Amino acid sequence: MDWEAEITALEHDANRAFLERDLVQLDALFSDALVVNSPINRINDKRAILELLGAGAIGHVESTIRHELMRRDGELVVVMGADSVRNTPADPLLHRRFTNVWRREGERWRLYIRHANVIANPPPAPRPA
Repeated sequence: MDWEAEITALEHDANRAFLERDLVQLDALFSDALVVNSPINRINDKRAILELLGAGAIGHVESTIRHELMRRDGELVVVMGADSVRNTPADPLLHRRFTNVWRREGERWRLYIRHANVIANPPPAPRPA
């Protein structure tokens, strides 16, 4: 499998694991050095993210991701795009921009850095070419 296909699959695995609160899977996908600049206006490390998710303080019931750019530079891959999330069934759908940085650690890629922020009025989705 080429690196783009591998990262795309990992992105979807991480999204699914977050929705399902699969802390074991996320622990495997997240680098021990993970830092997240989150939409709740805090920078969290791996331990904090897993604790917050496990305690129910953060999480989503719905999430879709759209990749717009994927670029590799040696042992790092940068993924940029948009996502839409719903935190609880009663909450509105939030539209966000994100950047994920994956790092090669041994024989596998792990999420190393993430930034996500809510956008006020999302632009229309790009039209297929």
